[in-house]
Amino acid sequence: MARKFFSENGEAIPAIKFENTKPAGYTEITDDIVLQRLYVSKYTERQTDGAAYYNEFRADLYLKIINGTYTNAEGFALEAHLSGLKNEIITGNWLTAQNTTAGLPLSGIYDQTLKDEIQADIDGYVALNY
Repeated sequence: MARKFFSENGEAIPAIKFENTKPAGYTEITDDIVLQRLYVSKYTERQTDGAAYYNEFRADLYLKIINGTYTNAEGFALEAHLSGLKNEIITGNWLTAQNTTAGLPLSGIYDQTLKDEIQADIDGYVALNY
């Protein structure tokens, strides 16, 4: 079940929660204008999280290149292979990224272990944030 936004009852400035079920003392937000603003904010958060995730990924890749684990060519090939997935993650489209990863074929250093690690990271993010 997708999470929904809820507004705290009886408060001049109500707290907003994004939950799977309605918390006690809260009412589901159904106004399309308010929901649109809240989802824009949520996608901004997801975009920030995605950029941070990708920066950590490429920093790790760079370290493996300078430490001799991978060659420059292998690193470049990996980045090219993952470019669509990268775009989904850094734009905050984690659900799309989840689907993209599942269908992305193995290639070069993008082996089953790396694919499983990335899939687990994305699945975990989706479970906590959607």
